[in-house]
Amino acid sequence: MLVGRTLGFQLLTAGVTVVLARLLTPTDYGFFAIALSVQLVGQNVAELGLPAALVRMPEAPSAELQGATIGFLLLVTSTAVIAVAATTFVLLPALGASSAVLNVIAINLLALPVYAARAVPMAMFDRELRFGRVAAVEAADTIGFNLFALIAAIAGLGAYSLAGGVPVGATLGAVTAWIAPGMVRRPTWELRRVRPLIAFGSRVSVLGMLHLGRDLGYVTIIGAIGGAPMAGFYGIAKRLFSFPTALAAAVTRVMLPTLSQSGDERLERTARMLGQIALVCGLPLALVAGAVQPLISLVLGDRWLPASEIVVYGSLGMLLFASVASPINSFFLAEGRPNPPLLSVTAELLAGFGLVAVLIGGLEGAGIGIAISVGQLLAVAVLLAAVVPRVRAGAGTAARIALVTGIAIAAGQLLPVGNDVAGLLAALGLSGLAWLALAGLFARKPLFRVGGMVRSLLPGANR
Repeated sequence: MLVGRTLGFQLLTAGVTVVLARLLTPTDYGFFAIALSVQLVGQNVAELGLPAALVRMPEAPSAELQGATIGFLLLVTSTAVIAVAATTFVLLPALGASSAVLNVIAINLLALPVYAARAVPMAMFDRELRFGRVAAVEAADTIGFNLFALIAAIAGLGAYSLAGGVPVGATLGAVTAWIAPGMVRRPTWELRRVRPLIAFGSRVSVLGMLHLGRDLGYVTIIGAIGGAPMAGFYGIAKRLFSFPTALAAAVTRVMLPTLSQSGDERLERTARMLGQIALVCGLPLALVAGAVQPLISLVLGDRWLPASEIVVYGSLGMLLFASVASPINSFFLAEGRPNPPLLSVTAELLAGFGLVAVLIGGLEGAGIGIAISVGQLLAVAVLLAAVVPRVRAGAGTAARIALVTGIAIAAGQLLPVGNDVAGLLAALGLSGLAWLALAGLFARKPLFRVGGMVRSLLPGANR
């Protein structure tokens, strides 16, 4: 259900991105990429992993515990937002030190209390496997963000159009979450009820902070060395990677509560998901990366072409992140063992940040993509070394799909085509056919299994 929601709203986001790319500059996107990364890290820190702790609880969280958690999260996030807003809009201007990027960050951070208000209802939806409601909340958020960003960009607000869309979308999502029947809506201020959740939740929060710090670190290093336009190219590349990123988020959201309740089936389910997610991600990645130059030129404009190298060389990293790292991280969290994921992401960041700082000066976009892929490869190696052999066996299918996807991307890239409609269709056709042929040859069984799962979800499948 969440993947279907992702596919539908990728179409909306893609259409809005096309318009925004024509209205905004790479610098605007660079400012927003920095601001969004700061906001996501701040949100994760403020939540202290409490929603994940609620999901993992053996017994259903009481209404009193839910209300206390809401109150605690609102107190922390509201305090942080007031402090940042006062510093950005009052103190710094008084000292003559105002900054456009800080203004964008402060507007983005207005969403923090709103996300806090909906965090507990979303955790309960996850715990109860009510993913239809999850999809509705995220759909409202996506629609709100894109509509505001589009209208504000047309009005000439630049990077502020993107930043302002974040709290608007968050508010619509929060309203959708809170109108669900049976939800606890009244915050209370009883820290003693929340305190037992903090031990596990704080380690989950550190893990989430490191994951989100990945984008913040990359965009900071890229902006410092390559300039704001290069950070904007990174932001557009992330948009082009939005399907595997959203799929990884959907997988994590579903797998944590499901694996927490799976008992003896936990190992087998995790191993099976590695190959299946790789199959779902592989074809879209092959199509986008194989035909990325004519795709960007036709849809976004030639000024965004430097982002194509990030997409091509970063595709392996995105596939590994979605298909291997996300399921195994969820497995360890369901087991109550956040330390292996913490070690994995730490190794990834050390390698990725170091490489991007070294490579961006000479290789520019290609250096960014290589750093992303090498960092993810190291992260996956750490996870596979720590996980039990039964789960590790599922990585064989994911590895074959990664090889198939790489060959399909190379086929599209090596095809001598122009950045026009004919070139786009030719590159898409060759990359897609190469991927399907090779997947059918080297991963036929899981490919048929995934096909059967998809067919079972289509309208009329049970008639």
